Amino acid sequence: MAARQLVDLPAVFTPLPHGLWDTVQHPTAAGPHWQQGITWIERCPAGDTTYDECLAVTGTGGPAPAPPSKTANVEQTSRGALPFTVYAEFECSPVGVAEAEQIASAALARVEQAQVETAFWTGVAGGQPIVFPHLAADTETVDGDIVLQTVATPVVTGGADIAQALGLLEQNLANCYAGQGLIHVPRSALPTLAAWNLATVVDGRLVTPAGNLIVAGTGYTGSGPDGTPAASGTAWIYATGAAWGYRSDPYVSRLRDSLDRTSNTIRMLAERTYLLGFECCHLAAHITLGVPTD
Repeated sequence: MAARQLVDLPAVFTPLPHGLWDTVQHPTAAGPHWQQGITWIERCPAGDTTYDECLAVTGTGGPAPAPPSKTANVEQTSRGALPFTVYAEFECSPVGVAEAEQIASAALARVEQAQVETAFWTGVAGGQPIVFPHLAADTETVDGDIVLQTVATPVVTGGADIAQALGLLEQNLANCYAGQGLIHVPRSALPTLAAWNLATVVDGRLVTPAGNLIVAGTGYTGSGPDGTPAASGTAWIYATGAAWGYRSDPYVSRLRDSLDRTSNTIRMLAERTYLLGFECCHLAAHITLGVPTD
């Protein structure tokens, strides 16, 4: 066989837009200790209204009934989140691989977005249900008095059309959160959203008619809260309050430390640790995929 020239891959890898990490908030971490897990006090206010007890009732001239006593209407919950790590590893001959560290870094960059999204949707890392919190969940997980996982509450089941389902999802999200939240959808749902004019790019971000941000996860699976894959032609979508995340700097093993002398091969590793959380609301809807028929 004739010798062929070995060249660098000419293609440039470009991550897909509107993914999870692009959409969530990135608060500054106070040191690296978040990599052991975190807790916080979540405060989800319902609010209420009242009036002055001396107010007259319009049209009658009489006094209004005494207002009810003010009561606590801010739900306070101790919440927690656990970290997980995305990695890419490869083996090769030590001959002619001077760029092994760069190759490992590039490999991680190509897979980490999708792997983070799959872990955040399913709750699984390394084959174990260890990622908390995550989207597809029908059981609460508590560690002592700290809630690690909330239950995704379905607002519509049975594969509703996407306009109805999104409307119910956003109304319930507004009732729960009253601020800009996130609508999490698998990429298979994007053509349906576009066909119904339910997704618009505003300032480089994908938003719904109500103004919530759409997260179109490459790694989002579309499975239901119990983890069951959606039937063909359907998908589950989720809504949460604002979400945020921490991530570490990438770690890349050094070439000189990666030589396996027993097999005379290099085992190069690149990895990065993530932690994700969201506020207050956790809702789900089962939608039918497809374009309008009339």
